[in-house]
Amino acid sequence: MPELKQIMSFSAIGLDSPGLVSKITNRVLDLGGNILDVEESCRKGLFSIFLAIDFAASSRSTEEIRDSLRRIEEETGLKVILRVCDENVVARPEAADHVLVTVLGKDRPGIIAEVSSLLHRFNANIESCRMIARGPFFSMEMAIAVQDVHSETFSSRVEALKDMKENLKSLCARLNQSVVIQSERSYRQPKKIVVFDVESCLIEEASVRRFLDAVNQRIAPFGKRIAPHLQAEPGGWARTLVDQVDAFHGVPVQELEAAGRSLELHAGAVELLRILKTMGYKVALLSTGLDCFLKRIYEAEGADYAFCNTLQKDEAGNATGDLEEPVLTASTKNEILEFIMNVEDISRDQVVAVGDGSGGSRFMKDVGLSIACRPAGGALPADGIFSSDQMLNILYCLGITEADIARYRDAGES
Repeated sequence: MPELKQIMSFSAIGLDSPGLVSKITNRVLDLGGNILDVEESCRKGLFSIFLAIDFAASSRSTEEIRDSLRRIEEETGLKVILRVCDENVVARPEAADHVLVTVLGKDRPGIIAEVSSLLHRFNANIESCRMIARGPFFSMEMAIAVQDVHSETFSSRVEALKDMKENLKSLCARLNQSVVIQSERSYRQPKKIVVFDVESCLIEEASVRRFLDAVNQRIAPFGKRIAPHLQAEPGGWARTLVDQVDAFHGVPVQELEAAGRSLELHAGAVELLRILKTMGYKVALLSTGLDCFLKRIYEAEGADYAFCNTLQKDEAGNATGDLEEPVLTASTKNEILEFIMNVEDISRDQVVAVGDGSGGSRFMKDVGLSIACRPAGGALPADGIFSSDQMLNILYCLGITEADIARYRDAGES
């Protein structure tokens, strides 16, 4: 039977009923076949299965094998398709290169159609696709084979893959969707710690103006005032205050802590941090801001690691107008991350880093998963782009389903 030295594929689809997998696999066994690969699913009462089968050792004839497998169609009501597989592809499935794409946002018509059309244009093959959240909020996860990706602009495969990712991010931005693109290797690497750049991605921007007004109100009786102009990038208010730290000279630190109560976290950020802790992740909060303003947030959220700049105070509890050493800057955040990794004995592949992708988020580079929240122009490359401040959606990028989130939410409230 020379034809059957190649691998035969068996595909079937139809209405689900108990015992289908048992019937099909036992038929293969009776025919002397060896199952090399299998993928089966059942959703909303619809059953589908794919098998790659080696019949090289079977004593049955080719015609007998085909007829017996086709009879499954009559016996079960399934639609059966038989084909000859590429033996090399089946024998070396690890040779395929995959990325995992997660698309998240407010639901609207055409998301799947536009994303799949773009991937087709780059010759990327969608091997699996599933919805992980439904309703007004949409989340979809796609496993994509990219070993044959090509681009009209770039000749090398590496550049073509990069071009595809950038085009996918631009498309999702136009659709008002967030998107995260991870290599399969990185996705499979278990993550241990999630590191947040506090001022650029956790603090609600609307609360910053109220906070700055509160600061000036608290220090005005001492003849002090901070200039309201902010540095351009998100979170620039924290560096603005550090640059003007001498304006706090002689002001009771308690007054500054009271002003910090005006700062609020983004929607879902508190719940995200609590669910991450419930799931067993370590949480680290990094900020170039002042501890007197962030103290309430840091203490309330129970982070495993929390770093920011400490305002120096005298014996009476008044600010001296200086910072305690060491001073945390954008460039030293990566050193802090390295310190945390050494303490936890983990690699960068096990780190999830969340920031805005600006120069202040350099610690996001080369980690297992990097997510840029509402990045400005010229942002650092990141695996994911979040277009909204719904921070809870980060959980979907860690492979957590809607049902899992509900379960962890209930556990955190109990």
